[in-house]
Amino acid sequence: VVAVLGLEAAAPGECELTRLLQDKLQYELRLQYMKHYFPVDYTLQVQYEEVLRPANISRLRAGTVSEASLRYLWFHVSSQALLRIREVLPEKHPSRRYTQELCQLLDALGREYSKYRQ
Repeated sequence: VVAVLGLEAAAPGECELTRLLQDKLQYELRLQYMKHYFPVDYTLQVQYEEVLRPANISRLRAGTVSEASLRYLWFHVSSQALLRIREVLPEKHPSRRYTQELCQLLDALGREYSKYRQ
């Protein structure tokens, strides 16, 4: 059935890392570390190309882009955004450890993705 639908199955390591990331990215944790600990008027400058919008995902999904490629795209955009956030966080910032743990999980996911060709 998976082959008929054109979807590529995720590797077991990818599934485990994705589950760990999902646990880390729960709404309460994101709210605590990425909203409450940041100054109210603080912004990060990003390029237009660095923003991944749901409409773009829908357009890619409707096209010929595979699910594996969409997962890799999510990984790439998320890891780049997290690196941008870490660049501006001071060493003693309360969110530093949380972002460091997310970076470690994304690095492990990147190693998992490097095992197969996109």
